[in-house]
Amino acid sequence: MNVSDNQRVKLSKRLLRESLIRLLEQHHIYEITVSQLCTAAQINRSTFYKYYDNVREIYEEIENEALAACAACVATVESHDKEAVIKRVEELLAHIKENADLFRLLLENSKDGEFSYKLVENTVGAVTKMYKPVLGSKKKYAQYLSLFVVSGALSVMKKWLDTGMKESPHELAKLLMFIATERFSNNTIS
Repeated sequence: MNVSDNQRVKLSKRLLRESLIRLLEQHHIYEITVSQLCTAAQINRSTFYKYYDNVREIYEEIENEALAACAACVATVESHDKEAVIKRVEELLAHIKENADLFRLLLENSKDGEFSYKLVENTVGAVTKMYKPVLGSKKKYAQYLSLFVVSGALSVMKKWLDTGMKESPHELAKLLMFIATERFSNNTIS
């Protein structure tokens, strides 16, 4: 494949992705047909079928890229440094804020909360590492605690998106860290 063909492929895929995002603002993912998408992208169906089998494949690519970007924000969380954790959560929230429209669309179009679940799953491992030192002899509860905290944080994030993101990513990261750590800082699980 030469450079010109490669650029054409990238352009076609970009047009399809951008058009899908625009269509998602008005329709649920399962209401969008290949014909609608091709018309919106000004691409013929044969070009679409060169790269994809269905509209859902493009949606999943967009979803997977968003999840990978979120996972990268929390991948190197250092559990012993509270300020570093706040900084990583702040980076995650800043990324979500910068892409708020996309995240709203992904959350709204998520089949049975699938995107939310994947987002939680991608972050639980990093948060579990954070809790193990705090829990002392009760480390076996770390995963449960992480699921609880991350699921709650997801609900807070959704509310934050829905209400116009009035708090800064830093403010919200500090609040989430307070909620996540203060209750368990005295090793209160018996």
